Amino acid sequence: MATHPAGILNRIADRKGRLELLVALIALLGPSSQPAGAQNCAECAISAAVETPVSASEWTISKQVNEVNVLFLASRGGKATGDLSQNDILVEDDGKPPAAILGFRTEHELPLRVGMVIDTSSSVNSRFRFEQAAASLFLRQVLQREDDLAFVMGFDNYSKVTQDFVHDANLLSQGVEKLHPDGGTALYDAVSRACQKLQHRPEQEMVARVLVVLSDGDNNAGDVSLEGAIDAAQRAEVTIYAISTNWNSERLSGDLGNKNLHRLSEQTGGRMLMPPNPKSVTKAFAKIGEELRSRYAVSYKPADFVSDGHYRKIRIQARKAGEKVQIRARKGYYASLASGINAESHGADSTVTMASR
Repeated sequence: MATHPAGILNRIADRKGRLELLVALIALLGPSSQPAGAQNCAECAISAAVETPVSASEWTISKQVNEVNVLFLASRGGKATGDLSQNDILVEDDGKPPAAILGFRTEHELPLRVGMVIDTSSSVNSRFRFEQAAASLFLRQVLQREDDLAFVMGFDNYSKVTQDFVHDANLLSQGVEKLHPDGGTALYDAVSRACQKLQHRPEQEMVARVLVVLSDGDNNAGDVSLEGAIDAAQRAEVTIYAISTNWNSERLSGDLGNKNLHRLSEQTGGRMLMPPNPKSVTKAFAKIGEELRSRYAVSYKPADFVSDGHYRKIRIQARKAGEKVQIRARKGYYASLASGINAESHGADSTVTMASR
């Protein structure tokens, strides 16, 4: 049936009016009607498939609340093993396998952040030159990657940074040379401050935070307790290696100092070494350097995770070529609400701090 020309014109006018109304509405609402960062379909698909990379500090304070990161050492026959793969390990969290393994890497892939903390109290006067030389050599040898960084801190009654974060081994050696023995021993204050320094340094990627403490383990000054120093290290995800300077000591204070150093290292997944004399300090540092490049980092989401603050045990087992591999790692963690500067720096009230104990 033929359509009257007037009817066609009316319908065209009607559609034009609706189109003009739509254009007017868009102009009125402006960009606010479109979500910020709107993407086309291809971009949306990519965004959904690829998760934002997790930075170093976000491995400590979980970006997704239930994400755990553990650094561990693997060894066979007393020697570090550097050839494990993800398929060689079994992880248990609170007695159950993780819901998902998110990442696995060797530590030689991770930039190092090393805090060299040296006891400068008057009790170390006689052997201090040996300690300085060994510490400088260690820093020269351990900072292998261009993005490895270290700082130097000495402590007596108070702690003092003589060289801030840097890769240059010459500057670090100069920082060690600036240290002079005098005064009391505020060991726990120094450990706590050094851990906070490692924790609060902004990072763009996952890093391995390590504190190397050279001391006799005595603590007769300062405000922080042994448990407070351990807690600071755990919250900062810092591994403590301690070298005792109690050479063949038969003093009661030497035994107590060694116990303090052992607890600091054991609770953070590190190790205490007891060289028999000052000249053996270099060998102790060499053992630490070997371990630092033989550790692994595994990241996972625990099964049935509830952010209720209770203690969750971590157990890591490994076998290579049918042979059991010894694992040394922190023994667990508390999941508790982040607070203070940590929560503010990430702007998320629902994040949790993973602190081992």
